[in-house]
Amino acid sequence: MTTRPAHISEEETQQLLRTVEMFEAITQVQEDDYQSLEILKEAYSKLDRKEDSLRTSRKLVDAYEKQGQVFKAILECEGILQEHPEQADIRGRLTALEKQANRTVQEPAAPALTVAEAQPQPVEEKPKGLPTGQALRQLAEDADRVMADVLILEKLATPQALQPLLQQLKTMRNVLHPEKGLPLSLTQLIVNEQYAKLEDVLTLILNKSSLPYIPLSYYDVDQDVATLIPLEACWQLCMIPFDKIGRCILIATANPFSQPVRQAVEATLKANLFWYVAAPAEIATALRRVHRVEGGTK
Repeated sequence: MTTRPAHISEEETQQLLRTVEMFEAITQVQEDDYQSLEILKEAYSKLDRKEDSLRTSRKLVDAYEKQGQVFKAILECEGILQEHPEQADIRGRLTALEKQANRTVQEPAAPALTVAEAQPQPVEEKPKGLPTGQALRQLAEDADRVMADVLILEKLATPQALQPLLQQLKTMRNVLHPEKGLPLSLTQLIVNEQYAKLEDVLTLILNKSSLPYIPLSYYDVDQDVATLIPLEACWQLCMIPFDKIGRCILIATANPFSQPVRQAVEATLKANLFWYVAAPAEIATALRRVHRVEGGTK
């Protein structure tokens, strides 16, 4: 039986336990998924499960190093040693990682800038939050084209096959609402037209984006978190915020390739975002359930 820490409510404890159960399963399959390990560590910490938190921190060091995130691995080692100075092997890892980081820093400097390159560059406009109406649909259409480019580049579909689907998706964006039940996703249309299997498209997305997968149909989506972004935006972009751990918001998406979309979401939520890939139909189902929208095609 799990003892509830005094500083959190029973409801939060139960939510954290569900999060732990889900992300323990995810990290067993995706051992180098440091994003999920970070969430798991945070949940253990809130539940005051110190041994589990330490074990996860050690896994994080391995995952960061394998992914080439040397400085993150160093910070994780330092964090472990602050709490557990007796961990001699971690001290050894820290020394080795610091040497590796020093070699990286001491690489030859880049060539000097030319006169043209040295001129003051225009300041980039700060990303704005998610738009509405036609501007939102345009943002979604641009994201569709980015997804199409990835699929074509990886030879999962041809331009001739995707062009009619992009046009169909554009039409759907103007007339289709959540109660119609069909996800606004190029992935879903490709599967519906039998150009590719869902697992093949998802595998490609996971490999190209380097993001982890979330089986959203098994996740207890937090309704308060899911409604942080308006239904219209979530539906058009086929995504849903599904949980919050500490200062981090977890978001499931069917299309992780649009940088403008991710920047707009970040500007809207003003939080640390952890992105996951999910099946379009599971996102649509979660959105309808959270927003109490009737499903089914008409």
